[in-house]
Amino acid sequence: MRRFLGFTLILALLTSCSSMSITGGAEEKEIEVKKNLLNGLPGSDNEIIVVKIDDTNQARPQTGIEDADVVYIEQVEGGATRIAALYSSKYPEVVGPVRSARISDIEILAQYGKVGFTYSGAQQRLTTVINASNIFNMSAERFGYYEPYFRDESRYEPVNLYINPNTLLEKAHAKDIYFEKATKSGWVFGAAGSNGRKVLGVDFSWPAVKYGADWDKTSKKWLIRQNGQPKVAKSGAQLGADTLVVQLVAITDSAYGDKFGGVTPQVESIGTGKALIFRNGKVFDAIWSRPTVIDTTTWKDVEGVDIPFAPGQTWIALVDKEREPKVIEPEIPSDAASPATK
Repeated sequence: MRRFLGFTLILALLTSCSSMSITGGAEEKEIEVKKNLLNGLPGSDNEIIVVKIDDTNQARPQTGIEDADVVYIEQVEGGATRIAALYSSKYPEVVGPVRSARISDIEILAQYGKVGFTYSGAQQRLTTVINASNIFNMSAERFGYYEPYFRDESRYEPVNLYINPNTLLEKAHAKDIYFEKATKSGWVFGAAGSNGRKVLGVDFSWPAVKYGADWDKTSKKWLIRQNGQPKVAKSGAQLGADTLVVQLVAITDSAYGDKFGGVTPQVESIGTGKALIFRNGKVFDAIWSRPTVIDTTTWKDVEGVDIPFAPGQTWIALVDKEREPKVIEPEIPSDAASPATK
């Protein structure tokens, strides 16, 4: 009898340890799992570091993009693209190659608060604007081209500058500089709605760059393509988005330019417009809205209801509204006759 009672007690203890609730008398409380605001996964909301990354053929394969919570693709001179990667939930050891800032970065990043913005440099006129904005200038110009920045001697300039985000935090904190923690995002996370339609992928582009994404049932991600090739990180990981947003915006000429005479585009991320949201093998027609520079961008359907994002990494492609993306629809079997022909 004693052995039986002992076994029963041990079984009861093991069962209670696996429960996700706490019982106190007649009251039962669910354990709330803290989730990161930017990716919707279990974890903390840490300081936000943004790294500006080269996106040319010479820069690939890039390092550390697979660890970002949010990845922006934006247009620069000559119709090329660059990436702004946001890190909050975790900081990889290396990110890069790091390149220079653009005027559109200030407006895009303002919705996240006072973040740490890392980039290689900028023309003096733009640096003055960055320093006056609500972001921390943590550029290589300010730190010098040494820790937390470093050169990869196996590559050539200007695509050989990298950064260690953890070292950046250490040096910033030593100077009593603390970046904004993730406190808000314009999107919500949740189950996919019923108003989406199943698609295979999407193609979207800028004047000099073609991007695309294909739904992968195995990884449950939208696998990213660039100029017809899979976009693969230096780690060997295929880059893929849990949620892919193609945000249609106005892209106009700014008052800035590069040293070769190219005009820097201005990406208009304040206002409202159309977007396509891809998640879980479906596409959802969305309306994006951002009334002011300090507001987060929201994503709603035509009835004004939030379109939930899938937890995980989000990619946001800021595409000129004049360049409509091409959604890849499933093929209709040739022997599938319509009711009218049967």
